[in-house]
Amino acid sequence: MSHTTTWRSALKVVAIVSSAALMLSACGGSSGGDGDSKAGGKKLVYFMAPNTTPTRYIQQDGPDFKKAIEKLDSDIEVKFVNAGGSSATQLSQANAAISAGAKALVVVAADPNTSEGVLQAAEAAKIPVIGYENPPLKGKMFAQVVFDPENVGVQQGEYFASQVKDGALGATPVNVARLYGNKGDVYTTEMLKGQDSVLKPLIDDGTIKVVCEDYVKDWAPDNAQSAADQCLTKTQNKVGAFLGFYDGITAGVIAALKSKKVEVPVYGGQNPELTGLQYMLTGDQQDNVLKAFSVEAEAAAKITLAAINGEQPPADLVKDTVDNGGSQIPTAKLPSTLIHLEKGKDPGEAVQKAVDLGIFTWKQICTGPAASTPTCKEKVG
Repeated sequence: MSHTTTWRSALKVVAIVSSAALMLSACGGSSGGDGDSKAGGKKLVYFMAPNTTPTRYIQQDGPDFKKAIEKLDSDIEVKFVNAGGSSATQLSQANAAISAGAKALVVVAADPNTSEGVLQAAEAAKIPVIGYENPPLKGKMFAQVVFDPENVGVQQGEYFASQVKDGALGATPVNVARLYGNKGDVYTTEMLKGQDSVLKPLIDDGTIKVVCEDYVKDWAPDNAQSAADQCLTKTQNKVGAFLGFYDGITAGVIAALKSKKVEVPVYGGQNPELTGLQYMLTGDQQDNVLKAFSVEAEAAAKITLAAINGEQPPADLVKDTVDNGGSQIPTAKLPSTLIHLEKGKDPGEAVQKAVDLGIFTWKQICTGPAASTPTCKEKVG
């Protein structure tokens, strides 16, 4: 079975599990009374995931958020729903949560471009919304928490530029294919701004030649694979490097390259998934921007508790303001860490940082394409 097929099968399992969780969450609670009575005397908070990709919201952020907020206040119960990539579904879920007596909604937008309805519904019901990582747009929120996307783009751009300047990608101009995130997402817009602040001078002076560029709908690996396939066909495989926006996108690119048996270096990992770290160990992916998901979940928990208690967002976390096209949103911007491969060094030295941050364990990483690497043989036998 190919890596792509394995990945797709895994997603199907996650989707089934998520759908079941969604049905349970949507149907939970008897009619009548307020949120406290429906949760057996507890205050309800809904964590609203966007989709099954990225997998982090189901497998890591959601559980980490639940653990963090229930530790802060044992009288809070967290319920999970997953929009399956549909803004209409997410709006329906928000309305159901409001009817169930939710005290707050923590929202990763299914599609930020069409997420305004969720914010309108919550505002009408006077329910605070906390935006999470890829937040809704064009409306009011209590606050939001993100790993600063512009800084993530700068980190990616600086490393890629250093590779170009050091000659790691051959003589200039270097033919580069760029694949961005979902068009219109705040995260995409801000990341692109960060990358371009570093790369545009190199593009303008001819050091870098962009031979393909495209947005990847829903950040989905399948869509990234299709875009990479089209680029390779268009250029007759004459691409010096691919620069992506996220591990799911780089995974799609790598799948396209392997299907055509073409070797092209792939950059632009971030929001680490197992595939990204695994492909670093195999040498298929050159870099990654690490985010400590548990740190973001804990920050969101503190912000959510303040919202429920009628307090201001915690000043030690929320230090910025971002215009979301409808309002100025108090924002907590968290720092991220770039890792990359180095010639002559064990790639495990870079990936160890992801383990140190508690993102994944070596046992989790050393599966799939990485299982037979020297690093994994040493780490897990």
